[in-house]
Amino acid sequence: MQRKAALLAALAALVVPPVGAAERTSVELMPRIDYIKDARSIGGSRVVFHVATGPKPGGLYDLRPVLSNGTVTGVETLSGMQRRMRSRSNVIGVNGDFFNWEAGNPSGIFVRKGVLMSTPNTLRSSLGIGVDGLLRIARVGFAGTVQIGSAPAHKLKQFNRPFLGKNGFALYARSWGRRAPGGRRTNELVLEDVQRTFPNRDRAGRVARLVRGAGHVIPEGGAILQARGSSRELLEAESAPGFALTFHLGLENWWDGVEYALGGGPLLVSGGVAVDRFDEFFSSSHLNERHPRTAVGQTAEGRIILLVADGRSSVSRGLTMKQLANAMVHYGAERAMALDGGGSSEMAFNAAVLNRPSDGRERGLTNSLQLVYIGAYARKPRRAVFSPNGDGYQDRQRLYAKFVRRSDVHLELFRPDDHLKWEYSARRDPGVRTKRLGPHWLMEGTWRWVVSGTDMKGRDSRMVRRFRVNNTLGFLDLSKRTMRVRRGHGGRLRIGFRMTRTSDVRVLIERAGKVVRHLVSRDGLGPNAYAVIWNGRNDAGKVVRSGSFAVAVRAENGLGSVGLRKGFTVKRVR
Repeated sequence: MQRKAALLAALAALVVPPVGAAERTSVELMPRIDYIKDARSIGGSRVVFHVATGPKPGGLYDLRPVLSNGTVTGVETLSGMQRRMRSRSNVIGVNGDFFNWEAGNPSGIFVRKGVLMSTPNTLRSSLGIGVDGLLRIARVGFAGTVQIGSAPAHKLKQFNRPFLGKNGFALYARSWGRRAPGGRRTNELVLEDVQRTFPNRDRAGRVARLVRGAGHVIPEGGAILQARGSSRELLEAESAPGFALTFHLGLENWWDGVEYALGGGPLLVSGGVAVDRFDEFFSSSHLNERHPRTAVGQTAEGRIILLVADGRSSVSRGLTMKQLANAMVHYGAERAMALDGGGSSEMAFNAAVLNRPSDGRERGLTNSLQLVYIGAYARKPRRAVFSPNGDGYQDRQRLYAKFVRRSDVHLELFRPDDHLKWEYSARRDPGVRTKRLGPHWLMEGTWRWVVSGTDMKGRDSRMVRRFRVNNTLGFLDLSKRTMRVRRGHGGRLRIGFRMTRTSDVRVLIERAGKVVRHLVSRDGLGPNAYAVIWNGRNDAGKVVRSGSFAVAVRAENGLGSVGLRKGFTVKRVR
C-alpha cells in the first residue's frame, strides 16, 4: 500500500498537473513516450484532452489489446489490467471496444498473438496492429463453418459471441470464459483437444460427449459447440464420442501480418483527413451529442497516438464524433479510429488513472488498448526538490530503477558538476533497484539519475531523471500545535525558520489550500534565522474561526524555488 500511495502521489504532483494553472503540460513518462494534458476551446466549450504518444511498435515498444481477466467475458478496471501487466512491462493505456453490459463481451473483434478470440462486428471498423508496426483500419467480415466427421459442413453463426438466433450452430472456446452461455432449446457438444483458433485456417478437435441444455463448463484445451432449435437434431445424428470435428473461422477483408486486433469504430481519419460521414450504424445521439471520447491513431511517421477527451462536466464538456475526428488530425494522426466512450473513456499509466472518468470512478471494461515499454525505466524521483539538511523535512530521497527483462544493468548518479557520485553494474533478473540519499550534505544544484541496461536480446535502453538539491530553507518550527484565539483579540503563533542564502521569501497562512493571510513578502532576505508572529487575523483584519490551518514558507533564488509547510489547529474560545 505504501508503494501504491507513493506512486499515486508522484503522479498527482508530477504527471497530472492541474489544467487551471497551465492549459497545456507535457511530461516524459517513459523513454520516447510522452503524456500531454491539454485544455482547448472546442465549439465554444472547454475540453480537457489527455494524449499519449509513443514510438511505432517494434523492439522495446508494443501496442497490445488486453482482455479483462484474460477472457472474452467479464469486466475489469483499466488500472486492474495494468496491475497484472506491471511486473513484466510499463504501460500507458486506454479503454477498448464497446461491450455487452450483461455478459461483458466485446462488440467487435479481438485477436491476440494471432489467435481469434472474438469475431468482428461486420458493420463497424476494426483495428489491426501489424508486425510491421503499422495500424490497419477496415471493416472485417466473418464466415465460419463446422463439420463433424464425414457429415456435411454447416454454417457457424457465431464464435465466442452471444447466439441470438432460433436455429443454427455457435462455437465457444475456453477463451470465452468458464462456461458457454445459456439459451433455450439448445444442446451442446463438448469438444476436447481443440487446436488454437487461428483465423482463415482449418482447425480440428475431437467429440467428447453430447449434453442436453446450455451453459456447460468449457474444458481446458477444449470447446463447446452449441446447436439451437432444429439444429439439435443434426447435432445428435452426426456426432458420437471420438468423432473428429473440423471448423474454419473465416475473416473476410483480413490483413496479412496482423497478430493483434481490436473492435471499436467508427473510422475517424484516413490519409490525414477527418472523415465527414460515419456510416457504421451508430445512433445519431452517439455521433452528434457531446460525450467523453477515446481514440487511437498513428502519425505518418508511425508514432502511436492514444487520446481521451473528458466530458459531461463543467470542467470539460466532451466532443461530438466529428470533433473527435478533428482532434485526432490536430494531434497529427494520419489514420485513426474511435473506441468506446462515455463513462468508459479512461487513460491510466502503470495503474494510476490520469483523466477524470465521467462516472466519478473507474468503470469495469471488457478490454483495453495498452502502449507497452519493456526497457530500462526510471520513475520520477520521490522529491523533485530535495533538502538534506537534517531538519526532518524533505531531507531523504529515493531513486528508482525498474527492469522487466533479465538485463545487464548500469545505474549512475551524477552531481551538479557532472562528476560521478555513485554507480552500480550487474546482471540482474527482472525487478526493482532503489538508491536512497540523505540526510547528509550533498552538493546543491541539479543531479542526474541515469538508468540504462542491455537485455539478453542485445536491446539497449536508457532513461534519465533529474532532481534538485536545495538547502536554502529549513528548520520550520511553530511555537504551538494548537493556537487559541479570542474574538476581538486574536492570538499569538511564533513561526521560526532558517535561511542559508539570500532569497526572495514569502510566508503565508493557509486554510484548505487557500491563503487567508500574507504574513511576509520580502525580496533579498539574507541568510539567518528568522521568526515571524501571526496574530490570528486574516488579510481583512478579522480573527479567524476554528479549524485546520498551515504555515507555508517559500524561498526563491538562483537554485530555484523551495518550500516548507507545517499544519496546526486554531481553536476559537470566548
